[in-house]
Amino acid sequence: MANASPESSPQEKIGRQLLGPLDDALGLVQRYRQTEDFQDYVGARLTLVIPAGLLLAVAAIACAMTPIMLLVGTRPVAALAGLLIAPVVLAGSLFVLGYVFFAWLEERSLARSLGHRTGAAPGQLGRWLKRKLGADLGKAPRVPWLLAGLFVFLPLAILAHQAPGVGAPLIVLLAAMPVLYARLER
Repeated sequence: MANASPESSPQEKIGRQLLGPLDDALGLVQRYRQTEDFQDYVGARLTLVIPAGLLLAVAAIACAMTPIMLLVGTRPVAALAGLLIAPVVLAGSLFVLGYVFFAWLEERSLARSLGHRTGAAPGQLGRWLKRKLGADLGKAPRVPWLLAGLFVFLPLAILAHQAPGVGAPLIVLLAAMPVLYARLER
């Protein structure tokens, strides 16, 4: 009998995509609690972290309102589904946005505590932002793409399509937030 390693089933792969970020987030919280440099970094920059956090909360609320906006007014069952989905989308989008933001802050804190410059983000866009805007974004954090797609990108795309006056400015603000943070942090 050959000992070939069995491939992961689709359920296992999806489980890792869904539960892996939760483990990563718990590790991030633990590192924040145990690392004074990370706590000091965030504490010293609360004037930047709080507005960024408020923007992320507004974005999460907008993501949560999307299923309600999309489904209310159609059929009663669809409206009920939209109302039941909204809290799940709110929790998921808050988790994804908060995790990615604080993982990015951890990278910046680590680079500073080790005495390294954060370095321009890889790629042409990162170099252009550094050169033209003076915004050193540093290393990008790991993004839980499946969760980000489900709870952030899809709702924001629907919002931008259904209510472009709300969705488009929100997307622009979300894209500009790390650039403004990096620029103002200097």
